[in-house]
Amino acid sequence: MNRIAQIWKIWKIGHQPFEEASSDTFVLATPNGNMLWTCDNAVIQQLFTLHPKVEQPIALVKFYNLWGPTISSVSGEEWKAHRRAVSAGFGNAMNKIVWEEAQHQTETLVTHWIAKEGAVIPVVRYWTSRLALHVISSGFFGKRLEWDDYESSEVLSSGHHLTFDEALLTLLARLTTVFMTPRALLGKIPGKTFKEAHSGFTEVTKYFQELRAGAAENIDELAGKRDKTILEAIVISAADPEITGKEPLPEESVLGNIFFTLLAGHETSGSTIGFIFTLLTLYPEYQERIQAELDRQLSGRPPSEWTVENDYQALQKGYLGAFQKEVLYIYNPGSFLMRETVEPVTVVDSKGQSHKIPKNTLTLINNAAAARNPAVWIRPQVSSARRAALSDSPALYFNPDRWLGTDDRPDNEDRNDKNLLAWHAFGGGGRVCPGRAFAQIEMTSVMAKLLTDNSLELMVDEKTLQDCQGDKHLAWETTRDRGIKMMYDDIEANISIGLMKELPIRVVKRNI
Repeated sequence: MNRIAQIWKIWKIGHQPFEEASSDTFVLATPNGNMLWTCDNAVIQQLFTLHPKVEQPIALVKFYNLWGPTISSVSGEEWKAHRRAVSAGFGNAMNKIVWEEAQHQTETLVTHWIAKEGAVIPVVRYWTSRLALHVISSGFFGKRLEWDDYESSEVLSSGHHLTFDEALLTLLARLTTVFMTPRALLGKIPGKTFKEAHSGFTEVTKYFQELRAGAAENIDELAGKRDKTILEAIVISAADPEITGKEPLPEESVLGNIFFTLLAGHETSGSTIGFIFTLLTLYPEYQERIQAELDRQLSGRPPSEWTVENDYQALQKGYLGAFQKEVLYIYNPGSFLMRETVEPVTVVDSKGQSHKIPKNTLTLINNAAAARNPAVWIRPQVSSARRAALSDSPALYFNPDRWLGTDDRPDNEDRNDKNLLAWHAFGGGGRVCPGRAFAQIEMTSVMAKLLTDNSLELMVDEKTLQDCQGDKHLAWETTRDRGIKMMYDDIEANISIGLMKELPIRVVKRNI
């Protein structure tokens, strides 16, 4: 673990280590073994596609096994069994559920913001994490969470001390403590942090066991159900040897896979939607382009007539989709991915040079550096003084237009478009994220519902306005620059990355 002790700095340092090494791929030779770092898109592409010769480093991700082995922490035939069980929950029926639930949750969140928060959102990520959890709760468990639930005295289920949403939020908030603390000690160490961690873990375990048992008792009935929840689909698939290719997955693995996919979806979607909302306020000109596109595509139709088959597909190919891709490119919640060579492999870098990677080499696929690699990242011209004043923040170069016409694939053959072709926001190869469509549909639905009826605005405080002698335009520009600077200086890394500090924004109704 000493080799990755400083791994949380990866997003922050970006391409710097590769500039210092004068190479986009290098090997660190340490007493603990070799570690290859790369931000070369050609090498990254091959490391993904060489699966299973290049695998997940199982020993480094076993901390995710809160209950039992998961899709992330197994390999070989066992991984295939887990993959088939988990993938069974994602499909057209789930896409429709996510599309509709994201709209409902966004509409009711805006209502809550206006009625209860004065339409002001001080810390965007606080709300987008919960928004992602609300959508996931419906898709995974068939449980709709409402925003007013946080203010009401919900009746506790028998045998529980926390409501379902309280249990999930508590566990997610104290997850690092749960990961780091031996389970036998978690409920015995004094202090609020450990008490909350134990309470969240215990309560979520009970709820998951109850939900799994309920599904297991009704497998025959649920098998014919078209709109299964992800939990139901995993339980049914895990019990079917024809799907797992072996004995049914044990209860511990079913619970583990449910939580791991929930965690991955919650962290990545919550983080990305948070960046989307903030960048919409920093670049209102892009927000207006998205709104114009929504007006053309949806043509005033009620949300009940919006469809995944037509509207989602069209929006993904348009400016809304380009905006999403740019957010995922610069602020990918997965700053890096780890792989390990199971046997010797040969890769060819972007310059056409061939390299042999020995067996048992830990490889760090550096998404943050790949996105900000000066050799392939086309950036608008900005003066050196402005770059320095704003910490050379990636937000300074935010440019959705680079993705127009790509639809994840470039239309022409120039060098930079080929690097867009190689970009993998959701991983690649055999271990590509099974929830990719879930996340993209969720984000598109949230943006469509929010921006059809509303706009997001950056708030200017009174002190800034006074400092600018009452010049509203200058005050807004000053606030915007402060926000752009924060989008580097104040980005924090944990399981994902995010802006956790206050950069207040406001939701306002559109005048259509």
